[in-house]
Amino acid sequence: MRILAISPTPSHPQDAGNRARIHAVLTALKAAGHAVHLCLLMRENPPPAAIRAMRDAWDELIEVPHDRGREARSLGPLNAIDDWILPEAEAAFAALAARVPRFDLVLVNYVFLSRALTFFDHRIIKVIDAHDIFAGRADALAALGLENRFFATTAEEEAAGLDRADLVLAIQDEERRHFTLVTRAATATLGHLPVAQQPPPPAPGGLSIGYLGSGNPLNTRALGRFLAALPPAEVAAAGGRLVVAGGACQGLAEAPGLRLLGPVADPDALYAEADLVVNPHEGGTGLKIKTVEALARGRPVIGTAAAFAGLPATSVFHAAPDAAAAARLARRWLASAAFREEIAEASARLFQRYALGVGAARARLASPSGLAGLLDRPRLLMLTDVPYWRGSLGNQARIGAVVDAAREGFDLDLFFTGDLPGAEREAARRALGRRGRLFTPRPAGEAPMPWGLTPFERARFDGALLASLEAHLARNPPQAVMVQYLRLSWMRLARGMPKLTVLDTHDVMSLRAQNFRLFGQEHFIQIPVAEELKILDGFSQVMAIQAEEARWLEALLPGRVILAPHALPALLPARGSPPGSPPRIGFIGGDSPMNRDGLRWLLDQVWPAIQPLGAELHVAGGVCAEMPKGRPGVVLRGEVPDQQDFLDTLDIAVNPVFYGGGLKIKTVEYLARGLPSVLTAEALFGIQGGAGTAYALAEDRAQFVAALALLVRDRATRARMAEAAFAFGRQRFGPQALAPAIDTLASLARGVPRLAPVSIPA
Repeated sequence: MRILAISPTPSHPQDAGNRARIHAVLTALKAAGHAVHLCLLMRENPPPAAIRAMRDAWDELIEVPHDRGREARSLGPLNAIDDWILPEAEAAFAALAARVPRFDLVLVNYVFLSRALTFFDHRIIKVIDAHDIFAGRADALAALGLENRFFATTAEEEAAGLDRADLVLAIQDEERRHFTLVTRAATATLGHLPVAQQPPPPAPGGLSIGYLGSGNPLNTRALGRFLAALPPAEVAAAGGRLVVAGGACQGLAEAPGLRLLGPVADPDALYAEADLVVNPHEGGTGLKIKTVEALARGRPVIGTAAAFAGLPATSVFHAAPDAAAAARLARRWLASAAFREEIAEASARLFQRYALGVGAARARLASPSGLAGLLDRPRLLMLTDVPYWRGSLGNQARIGAVVDAAREGFDLDLFFTGDLPGAEREAARRALGRRGRLFTPRPAGEAPMPWGLTPFERARFDGALLASLEAHLARNPPQAVMVQYLRLSWMRLARGMPKLTVLDTHDVMSLRAQNFRLFGQEHFIQIPVAEELKILDGFSQVMAIQAEEARWLEALLPGRVILAPHALPALLPARGSPPGSPPRIGFIGGDSPMNRDGLRWLLDQVWPAIQPLGAELHVAGGVCAEMPKGRPGVVLRGEVPDQQDFLDTLDIAVNPVFYGGGLKIKTVEYLARGLPSVLTAEALFGIQGGAGTAYALAEDRAQFVAALALLVRDRATRARMAEAAFAFGRQRFGPQALAPAIDTLASLARGVPRLAPVSIPA
């Protein structure tokens, strides 16, 4: 391919993160055999040596004059999307679009240069490498007390710029999820992978903690907060030193325990002196290039969640909530050889996983067939009557997670069979993203009941709804259909269904009903096992939410079961109760029989033994309505506006349910927030492998009391379990947990059969 890259930033030298990113992407395309022509807006006036290096690196360098003094802010303190496009650039874009032979692909760096894409016709693939999110940037900086000195715009302006592309590249997955909601363009993640190097190990003479950063306000603020929480004098007293390099040194003075290298031409000047690299970055968006750079050079890294955004981090020391928390981890690193070894091993594993993912993404972008797959995605129609966008119940959270994951591999349509008043309709549209489409039933007569429905399905059949669905399928044929929950399974026999039909089971309902009956409760769905299996047999693929059910189903429906675990975004470890407060134990749940019975048992059988230890029990959700009032040490919070905010205030979590079946979403959330938890076997249904480390399994009252009492009394045990829980939750239920299932379905929708037998972990 003949590729035209347009950039306001030079590719040489690679002494800043955005320059390194541009160089890495173009180098990968060049290495794949493509011709790369770089159109450079001379915004940064690179020196002659850099110009020569770019001419040598690329097939052509096109220099376009650019006067930064003429850049506008036409929306008050914000930019309109084309404010930085000057007449000289427009003339250059027009000339490049008129070239013969024409370019095959135009790659624009930054959305604020997206105007360039409007000069090229539909035969040319148009790609934006976004680098960052610019909508809301000024407000985010202001919240940190910082001034915006770069481009910042509105959500509407950024969306208009992104819509000019066929494909938008995000530098990390969290930003891709944002872009899938705001643009009609296809999206993909292309991370940054610097050339891996191994600087010499630091000279002996004490432990050295290194920081490298430019003098931008985000860096200097974060570094200042880190140094305030871990003063250089304390580091020196522990036999170590802090080494700072780059423009972030400005305003600092050397002192015992603090060495300043100043600006460095080569980052290895810092890495060669650092046993550990820290990145205490707070706020901001985008991938933090210096984090990846340090990992690529084999250095262990401690940092905040913002510093590791977009990286497959699973450890608390790669997800600190702020600079002060990162400093506390660095203090622990100085004191503990075992902790130093743990961080080194985890950092090496993290970089290996990340490098494999970036390599695969680069190969897709550089391959014409891979690029075509990114642009031409199969269409998935999802059928549900659950208003999942509310996110307040477990089933809503589950469907929301599937929708979020499906947007990554499919063009998504939603056929919602329930009522949608105005505000709900708008919320449903937002949850689908601008590329997705929302449909509701239209009058289309009354369809006859299809042959082949089971008694369970016949009792729920709706002829008018089936007629509407069949009319929709005729107008908007998808490549795949996914049905949410067994109660809509009768829709599988609609005329016009594609070959690939999928049922997301949530639970095996017949087994769940049996579980309820054991405890004298009646489940809202009653169906025999044989009938449920007959229904499942009517779908080409069946999704199971956890491995225990997946193995059971696979034995009965071989080759047609997909393990699709619940997935959560990259949540932060819970901060815990306010300083000086008693240990806070928490439970959150809706007003269901299993929650009511489990919580009453806890209040009657467990809490009298725990309350004298000085702890508090905080309960949130609809279950509070049926609980006795006035119990000592018990705070009934009722429905809370933000469940994650509630979990953030807890030190310990409990889930005392003893029947119900299926995966417990709140258990998953406890683990993902790094909450040390005491859980019954039923609360852990489908979750295995972490008992005694990531959580406490209590099989009777005595075990529940003993485990909870230990966590209340022993802060060290609590801290160890919190770290293990966070790692366990990220590994099993992190943002990418659903990706393999969606990738499998997308391949099937494209007509690629499943060749390998299903693999379900033990």
